[in-house]
Amino acid sequence: MAIPFRWATEAFIGPEMASTFNKSTHIRYFLRCLKTYLPTAYSSNDSQRMTLAFFVLCGLDLLDAVDTKTTEAERAAYADWVYRCQHPSGGFRGFTGGDMGEQRTEENQGWDPANIAATYFALASLAILGDDMARVKRIECLRWLRRLQLSDGTFGEAFGLGGEAHSGRDMRFCYCAAAIRWILNGGNGEEEDIDVDGLVRFIEASQTYEGGFANGPFHEAHGTPVVASAAG
Repeated sequence: MAIPFRWATEAFIGPEMASTFNKSTHIRYFLRCLKTYLPTAYSSNDSQRMTLAFFVLCGLDLLDAVDTKTTEAERAAYADWVYRCQHPSGGFRGFTGGDMGEQRTEENQGWDPANIAATYFALASLAILGDDMARVKRIECLRWLRRLQLSDGTFGEAFGLGGEAHSGRDMRFCYCAAAIRWILNGGNGEEEDIDVDGLVRFIEASQTYEGGFANGPFHEAHGTPVVASAAG
């Protein structure tokens, strides 16, 4: 018989520690990551700074600490950094290091792509920061998103050197695409919409005999695709 986690935890470390959530410590950790340097273990993820920024801001938001532990000027500066990662053709980069600026050409632009996950994290971060998103290249982003969609209804992660959508066929990218479309009010007739029916067909085809969802058809169901499928 399995021992409930709470009982097992209390048996080893005592009921006081087992039932305590140290909110202030978590807030201090997230503020450390936001306002100073990231822990050494994160240094290899420099190109994923947008992802890390989102999770830091999201953690503070869940703890109701964004407005109380940061100033209006700081929040504006964080939003400015997010906009520095915006791609001229739509979408957002994972960090500012890929921005080639005036050296960007048709030949090398594949080394400076926006990617779908960073774009979702950027828009969600702006929402947490209370930004009005007036500086988001909305139409360009929706056009970019439409071009990322693959023939099976899923979405690529980014455009490569050949101008083709790479990676993809992953339920998590489908979730990002659906969220981006919703945040930017896509599908209102202004621009050609994504193939919503194709996306729905892919999600439905990814449901398994167990009742859960997988990353794609004929894969194993597990938690993340279930959340992404339901949200999408």
